[in-house]
Amino acid sequence: MYPRPGRLLSCILCLASLAGLSLAQQPAQNSQQQPPAPAPQNPPAPPSAPNPFETVPQAQEPPKSQAPSQSLTPKKLQNPEAPKEPEAPSAADTIEAIEFRGARRVPQDTLRALLRSRVGDKLDDELIQRDFAALWNSGRFDDLKVEKERGKTGWIVRWLVTERPMIRSITYEGNKSVSVSDILDRYKERKVSLTVESQYDPNKVQHAKNVLAELLSEHGHQYATVTPELHMVPPSSVSIVFKVDEGPKVKVGVITIKGNKVFSDLEIIRSMKNLKPIGIPDSIFFEDLFAKTYDASKFDEDQERVRDFYQQNGYFTAHVEDHSVTIRDTGGTGGFHIPLIYPDKPGKAADLSMTIDEGVKYKIAKINFTGVKLFKTPNALMRPLFGMTQGDTFSTEKLRKGVKNMQKLYGEFGYIDAVVEPDFDPHADTGTIDLALAVDEGKQFFVRRIDFSGNTTTRDKVIRRELLIDEGDLFNTRLWEVSILRLNQLGYFEPLKEEDAADVKRDTKTNTVDLTLKVKERGKNSIQLNGGVSALAGSFVGFSYSTNNFLGIGETLSLSAQLGTVMTSVQFGFTEPYLFDRPIQSGFTIYLQRYNFNQAQQESIFAGYNVNSLYQGVGQQNLLNYITNGYGATVFVSYQLRRSFARVGLTYGYDISRIKTLTNAASNYFDYLNFQNVGGPNANQLGGIRTSKFTPSYTYNTVNHPVTPTAGKSIFASIAIAGAGGNVDTIEPTVDLKYFHKGIRKGHVVAMHFLGRFITGYDGKVAPPFSRYYVGGENDIRGFDFFSVSPIGFIPSDAQVPVLNDNGSQRFQRIISASGVVTQNPLNMTIPVYQLVFPGGDTNLTGNFEYRIPIVGPVTLAPFIDVGLNKLAFTSQLALNPDRIAQLNSEFPQAGFSGRAYIAPGTQLMRSSTGLELQVLLPVVNAPFRVYFAYNPLRVHENITPPLPLDRSLFPNQTTYTSAQQTYGQAFPFDERLTTFRFTVGRTF
Repeated sequence: MYPRPGRLLSCILCLASLAGLSLAQQPAQNSQQQPPAPAPQNPPAPPSAPNPFETVPQAQEPPKSQAPSQSLTPKKLQNPEAPKEPEAPSAADTIEAIEFRGARRVPQDTLRALLRSRVGDKLDDELIQRDFAALWNSGRFDDLKVEKERGKTGWIVRWLVTERPMIRSITYEGNKSVSVSDILDRYKERKVSLTVESQYDPNKVQHAKNVLAELLSEHGHQYATVTPELHMVPPSSVSIVFKVDEGPKVKVGVITIKGNKVFSDLEIIRSMKNLKPIGIPDSIFFEDLFAKTYDASKFDEDQERVRDFYQQNGYFTAHVEDHSVTIRDTGGTGGFHIPLIYPDKPGKAADLSMTIDEGVKYKIAKINFTGVKLFKTPNALMRPLFGMTQGDTFSTEKLRKGVKNMQKLYGEFGYIDAVVEPDFDPHADTGTIDLALAVDEGKQFFVRRIDFSGNTTTRDKVIRRELLIDEGDLFNTRLWEVSILRLNQLGYFEPLKEEDAADVKRDTKTNTVDLTLKVKERGKNSIQLNGGVSALAGSFVGFSYSTNNFLGIGETLSLSAQLGTVMTSVQFGFTEPYLFDRPIQSGFTIYLQRYNFNQAQQESIFAGYNVNSLYQGVGQQNLLNYITNGYGATVFVSYQLRRSFARVGLTYGYDISRIKTLTNAASNYFDYLNFQNVGGPNANQLGGIRTSKFTPSYTYNTVNHPVTPTAGKSIFASIAIAGAGGNVDTIEPTVDLKYFHKGIRKGHVVAMHFLGRFITGYDGKVAPPFSRYYVGGENDIRGFDFFSVSPIGFIPSDAQVPVLNDNGSQRFQRIISASGVVTQNPLNMTIPVYQLVFPGGDTNLTGNFEYRIPIVGPVTLAPFIDVGLNKLAFTSQLALNPDRIAQLNSEFPQAGFSGRAYIAPGTQLMRSSTGLELQVLLPVVNAPFRVYFAYNPLRVHENITPPLPLDRSLFPNQTTYTSAQQTYGQAFPFDERLTTFRFTVGRTF
């Protein structure tokens, strides 16, 4: 029996253990402590874990009332000369209790679950050894001991544990080149499990140190040192501080290429994607503006890229024979330097040198296919699939693409496991290479079952009808790829990737596959808000709501409204994507709108200040001010051509518009304009302008997502014909093109858009003013005001001016009534003038370019360029009725009106804007919030002077003539803004 260890002797034991001593304790007899066994002269190395059966000497004999304790020593470790421990004659050899001392954080039940020993089991030393190993391997403890003690009915096994401290904080001091988020991302990539509130493990700290040093090296700090420091945080926690000394930053210096004869140094350096300088590509003089950071591992990659560059061009045996790196000091000399490009800051540069053995250029001599059973003439596949055949220059790049194309071709026939292995036999003496392609076609698979997961709202049939393969069909990988694209075009789900979209389970016994398509639904509701306020252009607020997957069956409901001082509109729409369970899309829209045009307000926008004060009195009636109220509806239907992305459609719309004129000039403009071919004054064309329009269309769309597109193209062409059933006759062809492609880096997107359209009347009529084009704003040319880009024209008309005395005062006419009452009325006269109009254009060309760069999460930065042209190409479309022209010429023969519009020079020029747009895509709105700044390099900055068909002979005196010239011949500024900063919702395209 062993007495309970005393605290003092326990400390002595620990000191002895540190000194390399081994204390062995013998069983006590007659309550007397035996002397320890002598330590060996050559003690063994300390074990990786403490000895679970280590005995602790007792300072004194415990009182008789205290139960004695006994350490559990395995038989193979017992002193053979020591007497065996006598068994207790009255106690059973079972475990009465299992206790843990020193465990604060981990519940004892959790620790007991790790043990194989249980209360009531027979006490077994070997089993205790296994329990010790299980506890120690859990990694929770810095020290671990076990002892046993007699209880009332058996043995009490007591585990004495020292828990590892918890990590309270991890900080990095001295790192300037990398952010903490970059460090954590690298930890995640390298699987460094060093986190706050985890147990301290020196191995994890060392791993983190190495990974951090590697990250700093990639950022040019090869000489950086990382020193972890531990600070105790009472009672049992630690704080870890990584002290970073980055040292000098190493940049790539001079890159020297040796041994190259076929390609120039510049061409080879261009292939070094990692370490080549940053500049303007292919500019020769500006390619090496900024040096990249040197990284030894990236230098190895670039050597492989150089070899691949040669092999792509036929030099199959080319390789880098030798390479070297020379580190030198730079900067700090006080000599010539350019900030950012050639700084004078002290640092280091790595001069790189490569010696290349180019070898000879190889051409394909023979091509041999083995294992091809599906195709009878496999050699015929070389040209279409591989882009090369016998006698062509051998290119490894074309070979890689050809192998992928061949596997895709096999996949279209169900051979989804086909493997193509190329083998090469180059002949340097003849410069030829024999190419052998061994094909293992595998088995042909059919689709047994298609299941779906993740579609909590969308019904299975909505997904299934977009799939081009069905159960029982051959598993055609091409059709499956197209099916994924069709699902992405719906916009119901997060973008699906072909390689991750489905789980494919093969059954080689039956040659079938089970497909489980995994989708993640997007928010089906889209909400958009926009608005603005301007002292010149008025204010407006816009709201739109749509749900693109109503009731989970793909139907779309939409409601939009815009309320403002200039324009008010409300629209409701419904779309059924699959009518009668066939690929027939149909729907309708109902709308009403009100447009308030104020000519002085438009001129104020262009001039940049309020010009309403210039139009007072008689001048107010010369403004083109009117209000348009309209309402109507459209119905449409389109049919998807079988197994394609093309649709043909037909839309019919009926619109009724009423125009309320607010000035005489507006009344003349609409009463006499030839858009209904109604001649003579007071024709009352304004009461009911009815437009009945049919629009056949063709659409081809491979854009992979309606909200966040990254690839694909869209072609839309239509021709709208208005005529039968209305009193407006127009023809309006339209072409709308969109193109999306991956950018320079992963995630970047190149986006382009082009819109071309024109409108013209026929059968002797012209297009009505409200059908012509007004562009500008976030939907086309972002730097300009909404609908502000329009030609400025002048049409023949007449106007009244006051007759003045020679001193400039108003001349009055004396009128005597029948009752003899005399009144003085102002005397006016009618003169010929050209009336100012903003007619809109009949020809519109718009181009947009964006380069979308993801920043973080849903945030995207998009540099953009917008270019647009809006002009009145057919001046005959802005003309008065012949009767009206004849009337004016009969009244004013000296004016010589031709009936055609006069377009102010400089107002039909091309406009452009460029700038930066910050887009934030929110999941609820399903449209990007965006803030953009635009600069307008092409804009109009002119003083517009109207033509003046006045003759001095018409006027009673020079004063009246001069006043009329000043009123109707006065130039006004047309000054479009230079910059724009705006917030809006939605996309330009």
